[in-house]
Amino acid sequence: MARYRSYHGATAGAISLTGDPRRWAAEPGIPGVVHVLDPYHGIERGWDSAETSLAMIEETMQLEGPHTIAAFILETVVGTNGILVPPDGYMQGVRKLCDKYGILMIADEVMAGFGRTGEWFAIDHWKVVPDLICMAKGLTSSYLPLGAVGMRHHIAQHFQDKVFYGGLTYNSHPMGCAAALATIRVYEEDNLIENARKMGAIMKDLGAELQKKHPSVGAVRSIGLFGIVELVRSRKTRQPMAPFNGTSEEMAALGKFFRENGLYTIVRWNSFYTNPPLCINEQQLLEAFAIIDKGLEITDKAVTD
Repeated sequence: MARYRSYHGATAGAISLTGDPRRWAAEPGIPGVVHVLDPYHGIERGWDSAETSLAMIEETMQLEGPHTIAAFILETVVGTNGILVPPDGYMQGVRKLCDKYGILMIADEVMAGFGRTGEWFAIDHWKVVPDLICMAKGLTSSYLPLGAVGMRHHIAQHFQDKVFYGGLTYNSHPMGCAAALATIRVYEEDNLIENARKMGAIMKDLGAELQKKHPSVGAVRSIGLFGIVELVRSRKTRQPMAPFNGTSEEMAALGKFFRENGLYTIVRWNSFYTNPPLCINEQQLLEAFAIIDKGLEITDKAVTD
């Protein structure tokens, strides 16, 4: 079981978990993966409460038959598909449902892990312990490719006398592991997790100011230094500035303005991301948001009411 909007990769079996229909024709993936909806349904429809979303997940589990579900994998905070911070109670509720039906809970922290949200792992914000946790990217700060899976003791014990038929010829490469150890040491010695927490609070305030000032800003979300701004053509109808899986003249112009003024970030669909380096300081944040502030004059002109 997986969630729509969560991103778990785009190759082989991973695309089945990601649930991206744009690639299914070329990559049919593996059978047996059931998707449930995320609490967020886009800028126009907004959020379900934790209770509503959890009830839908439990209904799906019952309809599928809990005994047929091996695991529920989800990005703790959805990254590429919108920086979706789950409502309070949601993550705890997923943990309870998995315990209730004997389903493994897998937290995908590839994007949200290693300080990005102001905690070592995003799941820590909700004091939830998953059964498995997958990580990459921040594990080596991308200096070398390395991914890893952490697991609870009782699961690890299973493989004490049983073979895990996985891995590749470059598995556990010593250079990749050395890079990970060095990176983790820098996180600790330079207090980067704490810095992400402090700068994240400042970034949240700066985002709120943008939303107050610019009519094209329909939503701002962030947790630590993991953030996004969603743009709309109307605050009344909340029509997005560009369609889902598409773009528009205004979004293209905004992206061009950012690049020309030295701000490099992802501009995607009706959104742009605010995910600065964990070592950023307050002055640098202010400089970046000054560029954003000026750029939003472009999209403000497209607002109809």
